[in-house]
Amino acid sequence: MTRKIKFTKQYKPMAFGDRDDKGSLDAHQRAKAEAKETRRYNMRMKELEAEDARRRGGILTKVVRFFSSKHRTR
Repeated sequence: MTRKIKFTKQYKPMAFGDRDDKGSLDAHQRAKAEAKETRRYNMRMKELEAEDARRRGGILTKVVRFFSSKHRTR
């Protein structure tokens, strides 16, 4: 005779904000560290985008100068 297993509690996967220690000091320090890391990452991405834009602008300028000097338009 088989028995049905009755689940009384619904289990769900733990999400980012579902930690047990939401108001504790460890949670606060972890949140500060994550925020610091996120800010550092965002700053680095902005630096890379600016560097990429500068590099792209430099290449376009060189190409325009090359063709304009070759065809004496400048």
